[in-house]
Amino acid sequence: MKLFQNKFFLIALCVAVSLAAATSTLSLMGYHTMVRNVLGTVTFPFRWCATTVTNAFEGFGRYFTSLDTLYGENEALKQENEALKNRLEDAALIEAENARLREYLDVKSQNPTFALCEAMIVSRESGNYMTVFTLNRGSLHGIKVNMPVITKDGIVGCVSEVGLNWSKVTTIIESASSVGAYVPRSGESGIVSGDFSLKNEGKCKFSYVSQTADIVVGDRVLSSGMGSVYPADLPIGRVVEIGEDEYNRTFVATVEPAVELSSLQWVMIVTGFGEEP
Repeated sequence: MKLFQNKFFLIALCVAVSLAAATSTLSLMGYHTMVRNVLGTVTFPFRWCATTVTNAFEGFGRYFTSLDTLYGENEALKQENEALKNRLEDAALIEAENARLREYLDVKSQNPTFALCEAMIVSRESGNYMTVFTLNRGSLHGIKVNMPVITKDGIVGCVSEVGLNWSKVTTIIESASSVGAYVPRSGESGIVSGDFSLKNEGKCKFSYVSQTADIVVGDRVLSSGMGSVYPADLPIGRVVEIGEDEYNRTFVATVEPAVELSSLQWVMIVTGFGEEP
């Protein structure tokens, strides 16, 4: 056999046979302690190697076990984090809904004769500075043309077009819009209307007042209730500039709307007012 032709194997075999014979002889002669010492010394490197290899395999096993444990813990933390994120999102939605309900109830308590329908803005017409947008309420919900649209802060505009389950709103800064208005501080009255030169700034003008009108920057402007569209005493905005109409030389003031039109998401449509429910 090739194994017995290997010099290293033959030398190792001879050494092993010699050691076995020597230890047997010494044991028979009564040198048991010496035999144990010799065997311990000779076999120590082999036992050390075996122990080292065993410990290495155990270390690898513990390492991979730790990796599996860490992976499982990481997955559990990811799931927990996702659950907490979902709970936070749900809490934010609930808080936003509660805020809308509080606004609705606040408007209702201040205007008990109003019949209100909450609506969400679903689109805005391109090319307009938030002057026309579409709501998710229509004739199915009792919505009609010229119904006022408001928020807790004041007038947004009025319904200008109605579909089955949608409606369009024209805001007070659109040039075709107008609201009878007055200044509660002085009682001065006039018309707040959209102006082509001002709508890109998100503002409107207060005109048709006397040259000696007592109106100053900072005055609040409310709806007067003149006409059949808007109820009286709804906030329109504040005077931010006073000047003169260059065409007819009459007094005119620039009004900044009370409602921030660019950030609107929800509004209230006034479907009825003027009579106690």
